[in-house]
Order: sequence, then structure tokens, then C-alpha cells
Amino acid sequence: MISPNYATLLDAEIHAYLEFNAGFMPSEPSLSNIRKAYLNFCEAIQPDLPEIRFSDGITGGVPTRRYVGKDQQALVVYFHGGGFALGNLESHHAICMEICDQTKLDVLSVDYRLSPEHPFPAHFDDAMAVTNALDGKLILMGDSAGGTLAASVAMRLRRKIHGLMLVYPWLDKPGEHGSFSEHAEAPVLTAQAVMDFETLRLNGQASPASTDYFPLLSDDFNDLPASYVSVAECDPLKDEGVLFNTLQIFSGGDSVLMEEAGLMHGHLHARHHSKRAAEAFQHIVEGLKNLSQWQKP
Repeated sequence: MISPNYATLLDAEIHAYLEFNAGFMPSEPSLSNIRKAYLNFCEAIQPDLPEIRFSDGITGGVPTRRYVGKDQQALVVYFHGGGFALGNLESHHAICMEICDQTKLDVLSVDYRLSPEHPFPAHFDDAMAVTNALDGKLILMGDSAGGTLAASVAMRLRRKIHGLMLVYPWLDKPGEHGSFSEHAEAPVLTAQAVMDFETLRLNGQASPASTDYFPLLSDDFNDLPASYVSVAECDPLKDEGVLFNTLQIFSGGDSVLMEEAGLMHGHLHARHHSKRAAEAFQHIVEGLKNLSQWQKP
């Protein structure tokens, strides 16, 4: 297999963003240091924020932050990425603010428990608890590991969920798909990093054969909510999102695949540094608007 040439696949804006990102990597890569570096990076790239009201609270026993939009017809429940080991309400604060501002929908960001201190199924239990505590037209959204949670909860609750927005989601055990090998050395997220995050997630447990763990372990894709799946070209997880979209359509469901060329995993954070990432973010915003108005044929 010929290795992808990221020097040409990714444009100058993305390379500049990646160089800036790399400057935050700690010399001693302990989990504690990586967590701090990630939050420092998220703060450093935070743009001027829109004027959106928000408040912290508890939903289903789990810390959450609610952003108040002008359109109350649906609620976006957001599960942040970070390999189940990184991130919190602050790391994705600007993203949720802008989603609320541009879609006009309320957004509820979920501060689920992280591994390895709280291994699987703690994060899934938190995601279920929050969703079960909510009523109305719910759109579950997640990026990366947050996409795992959004999709796994939708697999459990199905008809309770109105829509699903998955952004470069992690949906299967590492190594099951071609992109995992093809983009094993991709920027931001390598195949080895995925395996390291899974080790933290399990913290010594055996890998469960459960859709609560990974949605693509399911053999039933019927009655899932209408979905949008956004995948990045240069991402070891790309094929997982493509397969989820395909299985949902083959099962008679409604799903839209958004394939973003010239982008890598984690590009939500690059939306103010790259034209391509900004366009991908607009595709996600439009998808959320469409889901909020979705009527089952």
C-alpha cells in the first residue's frame, strides 16, 4: 500500500494549524500533561464568541451546560470527543456556542466521566442517563469518541431520538477497516493513538461484544433516527462512518454521508484557521438545521 502524501492532501492552512497544534504537545507525554495541553490548546484557538446565554447544571445526575438558542423546536445533545480520556465542557465550549448561534437551536453539552479513572461503561451510562432525563425532539451529536456515545445511545433508544449527527465518529474496534491501515500515520490521530485510547477506555477489562461499546458491533440497523455522518479524508476512522451510513440506508433508514476532502480528524477545532474546515463546519450546521425539521417520509 502506498502511504498517503499528507504534504499534498492537506493544504497550507491546515499545515499551519497542525504546526501550531504541535507546539502545545508536552515534552513529558503523561495523560495529565496531555489533558492540560489539550485544554490550553482549545483555549488558545478560541475565537471571539457570539452572545449566547448558557448555564451549567445537572441532567440525569451528570454535569451539563445548556446554551439557549432562539429556536426551541429541537435540542442538540452534544457529546465531546477526546478518546474518552480528554476534554470537558470547556474544550468544546466555543464549538457548542457557535452551533447554538448558527442553528438557533438549544445545545446541551455533556460532561461525562473520563477513562481510565472511570472506564467503560461509565461514559456510556452517563450519556444514557442524560438522554433518558430529556424529552422532546432530541438530536444527538458527537465528535470522535462523542460520536461513539451518540450512536450507541441511539442504538439503545432508537425511536426516542429524532436525529443523529456524527462527526468523524469512532464506531468500531481498532483495526477492522481499511482506513485504519491506510491512514495509520495521519496527523492529529494515528492508529496507535486509537489503540492507546481504547486501552485507557477499558482499563484492564476485556473488550465487550456490545453495541454499548461500539455501534458497529450491532446486527440491527433498523429504526434508527435520521442521520448525518461527517467523515474526514485523512482519518483512520473514516471507513467506520462510511459503513454506518451504508448499513443504515440498506436497513431502510435515512442517512446522509458528508465526505470532507483534505481534512483530518479533529478539524472542528480548525474551523477558524482553514477554509476547508470552515466549510465542513457549515455542512454540519446545515445538517443540524435539516434534522431539526426532518419529517419521516
